[in-house]
Amino acid sequence: MKDTIKVTIAQYTDGSKTKEEFSKLFDRENGMKYLRPEKQLDKFYKGVRIAKQDGADFLVFPELFIPNEYVDKHIMNECESSKMVIIGGLEWVYKGPINGKKMIENQAFVAIPSTLNKNVQTLNERATIIKIPKLFPAPAEKDFLNKAGYQFVHGNRIYLFKSEKLGNWAVLICVDYLNLPVQRLLQTRIQTLFIVAYNKDIDYFHSLSDSLHRILYCNVIVCNMGNYGGSHAFVPYRDRHKRNVYKNIGNHVNAAVTIELPLKLIADAQKAPSDQVSKELVSRPPDYGLAYEWGSKNIYIWKER
Repeated sequence: MKDTIKVTIAQYTDGSKTKEEFSKLFDRENGMKYLRPEKQLDKFYKGVRIAKQDGADFLVFPELFIPNEYVDKHIMNECESSKMVIIGGLEWVYKGPINGKKMIENQAFVAIPSTLNKNVQTLNERATIIKIPKLFPAPAEKDFLNKAGYQFVHGNRIYLFKSEKLGNWAVLICVDYLNLPVQRLLQTRIQTLFIVAYNKDIDYFHSLSDSLHRILYCNVIVCNMGNYGGSHAFVPYRDRHKRNVYKNIGNHVNAAVTIELPLKLIADAQKAPSDQVSKELVSRPPDYGLAYEWGSKNIYIWKER
């Protein structure tokens, strides 16, 4: 396992500045695809260039950022040639009509180079692409899709990624970050959590990360759409001033920044007895790693009479 990982947070905009402009980015009659996908591709390559220059292990883009048509060629090729993991949000994916309704899904992707897969040894090595469905739509997203004549398809699972070199990580899409059962499932299982987002309430997510990086006891990285900014990263360091490793302030900001985060330090601290956790890190939560189930029998209810 590496001592540290380098992550390039590629916070770019989709080019829209109003709701009307956002609506005009997509083809409502053709599965909500980008009408001008080449504009997103240009920004993708800007992020790739910076990540390569900085020797990044991970490159992260926002939610709803990459047109689907570029996954199997551009993303797969860049992932394999650069040997870095690429994570990002895809444009909406039309799933076809079901019971007379036009169903649509919001997905993220994780592109993994063949060098991380010890079982892949072929002459024509290719990156692996894994697509992750969003569990719940944001209220504004649901309203926007319904008005366009589509119905959101809910995902039903989370994905964990395990690597001897890069540790364990997970990817969530925007409001799925707020899901309490998901948060509980992730505790003890990952060293790094990536959130790809298109989120207007940036202070809410920043406050959430400020809490959850200590509860989950892992690195937390949020890559938000540049329209709103607010991308950030937290590490559970003991010193308060060190925890917020990165924060981008300002809207309509296109920026790709590479940060370095601890990996082995966190992995060792997650497994160590509580009195042997590194002094560089904050103490683990008192219930960290405890396997218990809460139910109605654990709740005392007082009622007014």
